[in-house]
Amino acid sequence: MNNPFVSAAVSNSVASPESLPDVMRIQTLERVITADGKIHSHAILYHQCSSIYVDWVTQHVDARLHLDGLASIRHPLTARRAGAIRIERLLPADRPVASYNLFETVPPNWVQDRDLVTRAGALWQQLPRPLGHLVNAIFWESDRFRRFVMGPSSIQGHHNVWNGNLRHSVEVAERARDIGQKTTLANVSLLIAGGLLHDAAKAVEYRYDRSQGAFRLSDRGELIGHRHTLIEWIAVARETGRVAIPDDLYLSLLHMINAARGAPAWLGLREPRCLEAEILSMADRLSSQEDVHLRCAPENGKAGFGAYHPHIGQRTYVTGREGHQ
Repeated sequence: MNNPFVSAAVSNSVASPESLPDVMRIQTLERVITADGKIHSHAILYHQCSSIYVDWVTQHVDARLHLDGLASIRHPLTARRAGAIRIERLLPADRPVASYNLFETVPPNWVQDRDLVTRAGALWQQLPRPLGHLVNAIFWESDRFRRFVMGPSSIQGHHNVWNGNLRHSVEVAERARDIGQKTTLANVSLLIAGGLLHDAAKAVEYRYDRSQGAFRLSDRGELIGHRHTLIEWIAVARETGRVAIPDDLYLSLLHMINAARGAPAWLGLREPRCLEAEILSMADRLSSQEDVHLRCAPENGKAGFGAYHPHIGQRTYVTGREGHQ
């Protein structure tokens, strides 16, 4: 198979049964029926520590394997053939694994800013097993995860660019964690998980309209909204993903995501009752407002008035740091 990605980004030289990750992401997948009726398959598998080109031969097509999906190599690698490493077969990784860092499978064509991906992975690494497992169970579905890391956090407001939702989520998780570490009451792990997940369902709230070259609200976004969708995902992940999360963490996480100060009582929403909900709300607002102010600030880092934005309601004003005015 003639694929330029093989020579440009695949490092078969480091591939060995001992060094390969247990789970990798399928970047390309091609199947050919040979003269004897067998299925000859080729794939490029990605992980941040090893990207390899493999092939294998089977009697039947495994329809569970698909682009961007997660998969595991079965049995030791054998001799190379036409630039690829021959394996016995590729198996779909269809059950969430608690100990696996999904951010290590985010390929460069999803997110070019690798420092951002590293920061996200470092946040996940700080989670205790129940919360890390829950995050994995929510993001294990490949299309959902891809849309989360690639899509925007809004259409016309903050972080409204490609990878905007991932950047916003990382910022919120980092800031909520930092604030929580300075208090005696906050559960820092819960703040990290809440930061990473609070806008996760925007992955399905927006859809990219190729004809218009812009993001639009999906039907679910129009009718349901990302908060209620995320609560649905968390509940399903806990039950079907076999996530053993204690009730207190589970209820606190749902409360953090759903609490809203000043909402009419008839909406059925609750006022924030725990410090984590307050901190998450502050970190969320700070990340959102900072992004809007940054985009409206005067050019070349100058102080003074910048551009108008409806979410600010006025032109932004930059005071300027000491020594940088």
